[in-house]
Amino acid sequence: MKKSFAVTLVLVFAVLCYTALFVDLGSVKAAGAPGYGGEKAAPAAAKEAAPAVVAKVELSKKPITFDAVAYIAGHGGHLAIIDMRTMKAPTDVEKDRIVLAEAGSEMEGKIAGMSFEKVVKAGGTHGQALVSEKGKKVLVAGTLDGDVYKVDLATGKKEGPFKVGEKFCGAIVGPDGNIYFEDMANGNVYIWDSNKLKTVDKMPVGKAVCGIQWTKNKKKAYITDMPTGVVYVYDWKTKKKIKEISSPEMTFIHQARMTPDGKQLWVSAPNEFDPGLKPGTHKSQVIIIDTAKDKIMKRIVLPDNVRPHDFAFTKDGKYAFLSSRTYGDDSTLNVMDMKNYNIVENVSACASCHKSVGVQVKIDKGSPLLCGIEIDWHPGK
Repeated sequence: MKKSFAVTLVLVFAVLCYTALFVDLGSVKAAGAPGYGGEKAAPAAAKEAAPAVVAKVELSKKPITFDAVAYIAGHGGHLAIIDMRTMKAPTDVEKDRIVLAEAGSEMEGKIAGMSFEKVVKAGGTHGQALVSEKGKKVLVAGTLDGDVYKVDLATGKKEGPFKVGEKFCGAIVGPDGNIYFEDMANGNVYIWDSNKLKTVDKMPVGKAVCGIQWTKNKKKAYITDMPTGVVYVYDWKTKKKIKEISSPEMTFIHQARMTPDGKQLWVSAPNEFDPGLKPGTHKSQVIIIDTAKDKIMKRIVLPDNVRPHDFAFTKDGKYAFLSSRTYGDDSTLNVMDMKNYNIVENVSACASCHKSVGVQVKIDKGSPLLCGIEIDWHPGK
């Protein structure tokens, strides 16, 4: 009797183990960015009030073009140039890029005060702002070693480097006309006067900040904190934090941009990592925040090979532009129709140029990673 009972107990235990294994295997999926882990599905999160929209890839039969030129920063140390009047992939390493610094990875050195991979090359561009100085169009760009460069778009003349911070993620023109650089090493926002070439102030905000945007009335600022997945809301007059916006679907975020009407803040949530910089298990998304209520109103779920870092918009609000990483052999510029959030145009920003000269990317696990986007509208000849 005892022997029979023992056998029965063993069988029951075996069935339970098999069932648990079956359930676990059934939940496995490749949601994380390739090369960054993410083989296991995220645990079910509480149901959110914000609806999710799945972005479909429905490329236009005819090229959708714009009277503009896009400049996209990258870890290769240069800005990729895409002529949006043709929407053709860049292929000329001389004409289709602006070289600023050495290559460099955002995972090298320090993030949020913590040391990660050994610094091999301290470089890589991450964000740039377009300003007008004495009637000239000038790009002011930050790098992954905290340096700043200025480039005259008409002549190609470069100034710098100017040492400002430690590790820049974003570069935005602020309400006062100064350039705001967000630092992912120490969580500071640096305010830099591009005319006087000096830092005029800095704000300690989070752990590894990446983007900053303001409401149209300049009363509030939104600052993204990359590894915590938090968007901080600041009273801009007092420079005091008034709210934190978070979501289970914002585990690792980058930059943010305000829509032309100022009613929505788009936050890039490619979610390469989970909290604690563990392998990412959530889908790549755009998180849309209602700026009147400071609440998440919608989520756009993206294809796995579209992991946005930054955005831009047409002035009429019809199209959004996503500078995105594929974590393959390319990064891309994606055009999104804002009526239905479908991706209607896609341009290779790296692969075609690299292949034409036999360049092989050796950092970031072999993937060319692009970052901030800045668009020069109506550039002329």
